[in-house]
Amino acid sequence: MKNEKYDFDYHNVQSCFEKLGLKKNDSIFLSTNMGFLGYPKSKNKNKILVSSKWILSAIKNIIGKKGNIFVPTYSYSFTKKIKKFDPLKTKADIGYFPNFFLKQKNIIRSFDPMMSIAGFGPDVKNVLLKISNNSFGDNCTLERLFKIKSLKCCHIGLGFNWLPFVHYLDKKNNVPFRFDKIFKGHIKINGVQKKINWTYFSRYLRKETVSNGYIISSRANKSNLYLSSNLGKSIVYIIDYKKFYQFALKITKKNKWLTVNGPKFKI
Repeated sequence: MKNEKYDFDYHNVQSCFEKLGLKKNDSIFLSTNMGFLGYPKSKNKNKILVSSKWILSAIKNIIGKKGNIFVPTYSYSFTKKIKKFDPLKTKADIGYFPNFFLKQKNIIRSFDPMMSIAGFGPDVKNVLLKISNNSFGDNCTLERLFKIKSLKCCHIGLGFNWLPFVHYLDKKNNVPFRFDKIFKGHIKINGVQKKINWTYFSRYLRKETVSNGYIISSRANKSNLYLSSNLGKSIVYIIDYKKFYQFALKITKKNKWLTVNGPKFKI
């Protein structure tokens, strides 16, 4: 490895999370874009796999057996031609790490055919398996995450343009550029395929309504709500889930259009 260039090693990963204040018994909501990390110091040629293993291992080592890990595994299954969702087999549509996470042992995935979340830890069943048939309505997964103590949002390779609860926030604010739309399809639950109606807070298909989390996230950073640390070629950000949501809710009450590109238009 003397002549091979690399950007980080396992010690750097562990040290990064420790610098960001992640500690024993914490829980984490982890969103990633692994391609921006660069090259790990490893003989394994599958660099993204190595990076994913190291990140998951480091987090588990730090939070211990009483902590929880949540990962978005969105599939938008009911928007597709074959409207079927199987939490055990349906792949996530949002990158490498979510699908890597789904292959791990003792993972539980919510039954949301659009915005499923997977988890590992002692409290994930209570959060993920008792949800309503509404991705952003009362008792949805994003709302049930508030039950978790010491839950932190962690963004790897995403910068500030990421707001994990953005559409839940939009729903709470009853924004004018989205509306409840009912999708029909089949979900496989406990080996049995069931026909179901599912409500999703859909946007009007205009360029002004494309989600943009940068404004809120950058304001949160200016308010010193974020902690950040370099890892490889990227930056890892951590922020308290509840404080982040409360901050975002407060400023969007004044301007409901802060979560999209805008400008405002009449519906």
